[in-house]
Amino acid sequence: MKCKYTLCIVSVMLTLFCVSLASCGYSSKSLLRTNVRSIYIPIFENDTFRRGYEFELTKAIRDQILLRTRLDIVDKDEADSILFGKITRVDENVLIEDTRDNIVESRVSVGIDIRWVDKRTGRAIVDRKNITAPAEFIVRRFETLDSAGEESFVRVAQSIVAAMEEDW
Repeated sequence: MKCKYTLCIVSVMLTLFCVSLASCGYSSKSLLRTNVRSIYIPIFENDTFRRGYEFELTKAIRDQILLRTRLDIVDKDEADSILFGKITRVDENVLIEDTRDNIVESRVSVGIDIRWVDKRTGRAIVDRKNITAPAEFIVRRFETLDSAGEESFVRVAQSIVAAMEEDW
């Protein structure tokens, strides 16, 4: 008798769980446009004095697109779309100094403009300005401007992928 009650309770709980999932609107459907299957990503332009950042940022964006989307990264001739981008600013702000004016904690912020273009029509799919992503670093933890820059590149790459997703 006890087994029947347990089985009944488990069935009711499983049914409630399935109903709640179905009603929440969860979906495994991609958030990107279905008519775009491939993308070409040239090295981003860099309007700042920080050389080399364009290569690191482009790599971070490629990694995030491979990780978070179904898009294939291909050569320019094979692509359905092209993601153009430009680093517009890199700001470093000191947050905390010690009594000898040595930096204890600082923040780096990277600003990006992107334009994702459907190569078949020439029309912009997404055109966003001033996508930013700050990252802090603490000198006493042996963190540096470079390590904070890498973290900021990953964050801005995640923001770019989010911007590429269709609005709901």
